[in-house]
Amino acid sequence: MEDSAVPQHVVADAGPEPDACYTVRDEVAIEDFDDGSLVLLCEQLRLVELNPIARDVVGRLDGTCTVRQVAGAVAQAYGEPSDRVLSDLLNLLTDLEQEGVVNRCDHNGKEGASMDQTKRYLANPDVSCREEGPDGALLFNPDTNDLLVVNPTGLVIWQALSQPRTQEEIVVHLREACYDVPADQVAADVDEFLLQTLQPQGFAGEVTG
Repeated sequence: MEDSAVPQHVVADAGPEPDACYTVRDEVAIEDFDDGSLVLLCEQLRLVELNPIARDVVGRLDGTCTVRQVAGAVAQAYGEPSDRVLSDLLNLLTDLEQEGVVNRCDHNGKEGASMDQTKRYLANPDVSCREEGPDGALLFNPDTNDLLVVNPTGLVIWQALSQPRTQEEIVVHLREACYDVPADQVAADVDEFLLQTLQPQGFAGEVTG
């Protein structure tokens, strides 16, 4: 494309898959101008700039069309080779996902990560929790002498693990307890906090048997 939709920097992490679907996050507001668009991330009070082609791509992300299908439509609209457009689009989506502009959808068109609903998780009974009012809580693991500071959302997730629960059950619990948490962020928060923090550090574990 003459006006590349891909920012100058390249993200090295594994990017989107051609058969994945994406949608714009609920917190995003887009203002269009003659020479491009500005994306306002309302929660973060941060702006992201989009050139016209990137704006066109974002407008096609409806949560049902795959990346490959969007690339095909863009390639046809601009008269570009589909394989080149697909490569550019995968790079663009990698950046937009990291910026918090778009989210990957599951097969039902819903935002959030795919979760294994056969696994249940439980808080480590040896861990002590000291609540710190509106700031969240402190968790102490005597097995490792690790201290973990958790925010109020993390505290709700921790409290949900007082009994064995699947990730989906934790998500439901969190959405009921924290009505002000954006729906599109809940599943990602649970996945990150449970699988990347609590479980690896021994604060919670998978229930077996």
